[in-house]
Amino acid sequence: MTLDQVQVGSDFTISAIRARGEIRKRLVDMGFVHGANGKVLRKALLGDPIELRLGTYLISVRAAEAQNIEVGT
Repeated sequence: MTLDQVQVGSDFTISAIRARGEIRKRLVDMGFVHGANGKVLRKALLGDPIELRLGTYLISVRAAEAQNIEVGT
């Protein structure tokens, strides 16, 4: 399952980052690393962007970026 498929209010644990290059580096810099825990707080009307809590941070990501993040719930 990818992060964009997680329902609002659900917790998740990151299992893999499929992105490459600069996008991967930016995601890792924001804390998207294997084993990190988070919760999807809300999604915009059309599902983009997605607001989530990752550790103690509140982060918004585009749905296209969230499709590159493998998670378990």
